[in-house]
Amino acid sequence: MNKYRIAACDDNRTALDIIANAIINCFQMHKLEVEMETFTEVKSLKKRLSETEFHLLVLDIDMPVMDGITFGKELRAHGNKTSIIFASNREDKVFDSLKVQPDGFIRKSHIIEDIPEVIEAYLQAHREEVTQKLVIQNRDQLIVIPLDDILYIEGNLKYQMVHVNLKKDPIPLRRPMQELEEELSSKGFLRIHKGYLANYKHIRIIMDLEIELDNNEKLPISRRKIQEVKASFMDLMQNKGTIVFK
Repeated sequence: MNKYRIAACDDNRTALDIIANAIINCFQMHKLEVEMETFTEVKSLKKRLSETEFHLLVLDIDMPVMDGITFGKELRAHGNKTSIIFASNREDKVFDSLKVQPDGFIRKSHIIEDIPEVIEAYLQAHREEVTQKLVIQNRDQLIVIPLDDILYIEGNLKYQMVHVNLKKDPIPLRRPMQELEEELSSKGFLRIHKGYLANYKHIRIIMDLEIELDNNEKLPISRRKIQEVKASFMDLMQNKGTIVFK
């Protein structure tokens, strides 16, 4: 089952909680797993977007400093195509919000009626588009990498180096290895060594001192983790692949 990652932003905490819980209930009614994060200001949401990717943003329109529509326009100007749904009392702003190409508009005065309809429409349009990706903020660039393309992540002090299939040079990512392990372990990444997090989909052979990837590259494996890695790998494979133990 794919997990939908959603961020909701509204400067009114009460309204934010009501909207977030109602949306979670809609996804659960469709038997879909959802992870919701809430923000009371655009600044905090922007910082989080530099670290990870969401499938859907639910934005209030009338907020201080930066309103939801202005933020949506900024995202689109930078090539960010994340789905956006507006939730607002400003029904007079519906036409202006269309410039952001939103997936819907929830009227706060009609939350009970609007949320199920808007979420249903969103799911029909995007159910097949949920993919697992890693987003890297690299200076003034935002790099989106499908997880399937990542061979492994190598520890390098403050930066971790993301090695991508068919790419000559790794991409630096300023996040702790422990944090990446916690986020990616459920997505098939194995901590084979304190300095390496490997994508099980690219592992071809597991040996006692190293693993070999499908691009012929070899990585060290910790002796104390060998049995754990083998067991986790076999569990992930679920009879869908072939492995050779030496």
